Amino acid sequence: MKKLMVLFLLGLIARQSEAQQAQTVPVIKAGTKIEERFSLYGQTVPISITVNALTDSVLLNWTIRGLSSGSYQISAAGFEKGTRINFVQPVPLSVVKLGPEETFAIISKAAFRALKKTRKLMYNNTTYVLKENNKEKPFTIGSQELDVLHVTGVEEAGDLWILNDPEFPLICQFKNNPLGIDFTVTAIK
Repeated sequence: MKKLMVLFLLGLIARQSEAQQAQTVPVIKAGTKIEERFSLYGQTVPISITVNALTDSVLLNWTIRGLSSGSYQISAAGFEKGTRINFVQPVPLSVVKLGPEETFAIISKAAFRALKKTRKLMYNNTTYVLKENNKEKPFTIGSQELDVLHVTGVEEAGDLWILNDPEFPLICQFKNNPLGIDFTVTAIK
């Protein structure tokens, strides 16, 4: 009986280890293409975002179904210490330069560090706390499970799933956004 119990426990540990190893963190660099599905007030819009430049600042080129395109430029200050997500509508054939406290599609590196250290972060004047629920369905793209951190808003509704990557903390999903703009990453290539 003891041998069976030991074998069962070893199998359980191996299975848990295997499940943890199944999660990945894609490397996001210049040239990476991110496919997203935005839900805006009942409409769904697919948007492709390509990381054009990833140095001190970040240049994200976007296209909507090949019909329109433009860019968002996240400043070095915003990429490092931003505290707000900018939800400004894309401007065709233009580069929208975000302010030093703003990001688009990502949280700042400082906000990510705060989340890892204190299990919470402040963004858009809302406190988000890390939600630890092992029973929750994992975030997947296709059949690949991504290593994400799920946070929930305290003062306002909102759930974010953030890629567990200190160099590029991509928001993989935003649900229940008080502004009515939700989105989900559907592919990273």
